[in-house]
Amino acid sequence: MPPRIRPERLPPWLLLLALSTLFLCSFDKGYLYRIGVGHDWDTAKNLTIAENLSPDHYFRLFLGRQQGPGAAPTYEMYSRFPVGGYALIK
Repeated sequence: MPPRIRPERLPPWLLLLALSTLFLCSFDKGYLYRIGVGHDWDTAKNLTIAENLSPDHYFRLFLGRQQGPGAAPTYEMYSRFPVGGYALIK
C-alpha cells in the first residue's frame, strides 16, 4: 500500500509542483513574449497608449506626439478599442 499524503501537507506539495513547472518551461522567453510574431508590437503599443492616457492630454488614445506647425502638438491617434482596457493597464 503506497504512503498517503496527509491533507495538511497537500498545499505545500501543490505549490512545489506548480513552481517546478514554471522553472522547467520558462527559459526561452525574453522580455516580450514570442518576439517576431506580433506580440512584441501589441504589448508595446498597449503600454504606450496606457502611459499616454492622462488628463494632461485630455484622455486621448495616442501612440506618439510631435511638434506641429505653430507650436501646436500633433498626435498619432490610435483609438481602435474602448478606453477601459487601457485604463486597466494604467
